Amino acid sequence: MSISAHKPVVQRVVRWYAKCGNDFIGEKVLDNVNLSYLKKLFRVESNNPMYECYPIEYCEHKNYLEKAFNLKINLELYDYFIECDAI
Repeated sequence: MSISAHKPVVQRVVRWYAKCGNDFIGEKVLDNVNLSYLKKLFRVESNNPMYECYPIEYCEHKNYLEKAFNLKINLELYDYFIECDAI
């Protein structure tokens, strides 16, 4: 019997929270994520699986996510993060 290593099954999600009070506002599951591109965009090392929480702070983050995932991001009103959920 062999034990094979496997990657956890995960999904990437954009979640946003109120700037005042940090209340959860909403989320969008990201389909067909280009993880290699996300790593470059968020300046993450290539061997990092991006299981952590990453703030969406810059225009380059916002512009890519809005276009690639049909998402409207208002950085003045909410705090946004790319998060990873095990499924």
